[in-house]
Amino acid sequence: MLLETARDSKAGSMRFGSRWALWGFSLINQFDAEFSNAFLGFNSEAVLYCQGISDTVARDYAMDYARMIQNRAKGAEVSLPRIPTGLFEPNRNLIRATLERMSEKYFQSKTKRRS
Repeated sequence: MLLETARDSKAGSMRFGSRWALWGFSLINQFDAEFSNAFLGFNSEAVLYCQGISDTVARDYAMDYARMIQNRAKGAEVSLPRIPTGLFEPNRNLIRATLERMSEKYFQSKTKRRS
């Protein structure tokens, strides 16, 4: 069987007989799938962690901090969440350290802090 090929350099595609293939399309889909899996993995683990915090103020802060990490992983410019009144520093530090550790597990290159 002889396949006829044609290239369209402007569109970044190639034709194999009657089928068209886009350059890099599978790479983009693979990246999106990997990021989606990492995002969902982090989200499910972070939700379980946050739900396990009994103090309401600390739990709300943990959820805000997890949301900030998710936005950072998406590439958005983020700032640290507001520290609520009544959240003591040791609890805040524990929440931040735990969620940062989780994020490093799922978003290795995205979570490196910029100096």
